[in-house]
Amino acid sequence: DIVKSAQLGFDGIELKADAFGNAATGPLDQTAIDQAASLSAKHGVTITALAYYDLAFRPPAPDAITAAYDRVFDAAEALGVKVIASMSGFDPDRDWNGNIQLFADRFGPLAERAEARGLKIAIENWMGFGGQLPFRPRNMGGSPDTWDAWFAAVPSPALGIEFDPSHLAWQGIDYLRALREYADRVHHVHAKDSEPLPENRYRYGINGPTFRFRIPGYGEIDWTAFISALNELGYTGGVAIEHEGEIYGWHAGGALFDEGLVRGWQVLNPLIHPCSTP
Repeated sequence: DIVKSAQLGFDGIELKADAFGNAATGPLDQTAIDQAASLSAKHGVTITALAYYDLAFRPPAPDAITAAYDRVFDAAEALGVKVIASMSGFDPDRDWNGNIQLFADRFGPLAERAEARGLKIAIENWMGFGGQLPFRPRNMGGSPDTWDAWFAAVPSPALGIEFDPSHLAWQGIDYLRALREYADRVHHVHAKDSEPLPENRYRYGINGPTFRFRIPGYGEIDWTAFISALNELGYTGGVAIEHEGEIYGWHAGGALFDEGLVRGWQVLNPLIHPCSTP
């Protein structure tokens, strides 16, 4: 992934901790970590965040969560990475207050450990549900009210958001206002676009597939305004394209997937790295 990123023109990447093994079951592969560090330096591709999303998809046993994150923290330090991208997770068998308590039980100790090591945890603001009822959420984080509940439960400044404007735009939430109001909690950024699907909204209502994700520049996000706001707020962290655009090969992979990444790069790179020409 690091080599491909360089070949496609990128100078940064969010790397999955899964590349080094399963943090929930044992130590990560130090040889692979060392190789990633070497490739990063060789190709000039900065690892802006190390992603560990398992709480939403394959959560470790409750008594294994802290050890799993400690292994990810170890890998991040070895790579010189300061941000661990994460998911909050969600237990659909608990009510909302029960899930806030679950969040506090998990991330209180994790944020304390991250803060002691000079690391930050950035939780993606993905709502984690969709489709026809009854659905069972597996993540939380879809709105400012939820973020307020997070930070009230775990006030550590090490805990923050992996800010993805697409998860706000399709809900009609002002993503630029949210970015400004939570600027001190934005520890990493996902660049993903969304496209409204009015016919689906009519057919299925707000819980249906009322939008689809797109490559940056191919949906409703105003990327000029968004990148300008990041600059104005003094954000210096990573901006990672999260490619979930079906038109450009999200599930198909291959050359079409790479084309999607390049198309996103063509939109964002001039905004992030402006240059003059004779």
